Amino acid sequence: MDQSVTVQPLPLTGAREWKGKPFPVAFQVDQANRKPSVEEGARFLKAFAASGELTRLLQEHGGVVFRGFGSPSADTFSKLVNAAERGRNNTPYQQVGLAGKRSIQAPEVFTANEGPETQRFFLHNEYARYTRYPGFIHFYCEVKPVKGGESPIGNSLEMFERINEEIPEFVEEVGKRGLSMTQIYPAPYENDGKSNYFDYTGVDTFGHTLQPGDDEETVRRKVENQVRRLTDDFEWLEDGSIKVVQHVTAANRYLGFANWFNGLSGRHGTATFMNALEPPYIGTDGKTYPPARYTDGTEIPRKYLDRILEISRELEIPFKWETGDILFVDNLRTMHGRAPWSDGPRKILVSMWDVLPGTVEKY
Repeated sequence: MDQSVTVQPLPLTGAREWKGKPFPVAFQVDQANRKPSVEEGARFLKAFAASGELTRLLQEHGGVVFRGFGSPSADTFSKLVNAAERGRNNTPYQQVGLAGKRSIQAPEVFTANEGPETQRFFLHNEYARYTRYPGFIHFYCEVKPVKGGESPIGNSLEMFERINEEIPEFVEEVGKRGLSMTQIYPAPYENDGKSNYFDYTGVDTFGHTLQPGDDEETVRRKVENQVRRLTDDFEWLEDGSIKVVQHVTAANRYLGFANWFNGLSGRHGTATFMNALEPPYIGTDGKTYPPARYTDGTEIPRKYLDRILEISRELEIPFKWETGDILFVDNLRTMHGRAPWSDGPRKILVSMWDVLPGTVEKY
């Protein structure tokens, strides 16, 4: 490990414990008041990851914070996160079905969801309502928000415990019946430059193989090929949009622990925030937010969804950013969200990586 970089434990306000382990765990970089160079930081993280220590900490604590790496930028984050993940021989996650706006900033680095600063995102595991999902989603603060803008995180393992204690009948029912998660992907429309724009032709939505000049039939065929990477349950709607339904489980087992992993709290929270809880489920932003259902298409009682959302809010830790912070997150056992902000810019970057073998089993 690079001896020019040292780290010390960093207490975090609001951190929780689960089964005797802090959630998350945090480190201050370089207590000697010298910011390591980007190259020194990358060498340190590569060796740290190659030793198995990053994986161990993520599995035991759910999230790992490093504070104090210098030269904040997308390029810095790219070098640091690539060193860490490639140091443990992991590979980047390829997004399919993105339902928001992200922009590439550097190799394996994207903006976080570019929805307006007034919008709250509720706790969720990234792509948990999809049949494909990343094993890890890592965050980086390039520009610290002035007011608000925290990134809440929550423990999916503790979430399962709470839900199973309070509404065990729902856990049993959804375990038998499964979940249907629906997303409407609009046809290309005029982008006003302000909205969280996405459509089915996006490069990380279903437009991976589209080429300029493709006719409508070719576009639809290529889009369908990408949709089938997720599900065969889809249909084209009269307005030219495509309805995609993915059938998933509500829970899995993470290294032997029962784990809540499905996106219900995030989806129901957004629908609540957007006032889209009643048919036709169109939110104040003009987008459609179909509710989660059981796999057979029947509705999930609102009382269960409301309580799941409430529990997620009770468990969240509002992580407050400092410029240059890296928050490594094990997406399989840790939820994340976003608080609104004001009084200036906020720029949080993300990087997503594949699942490591042997960590997740059927519940």
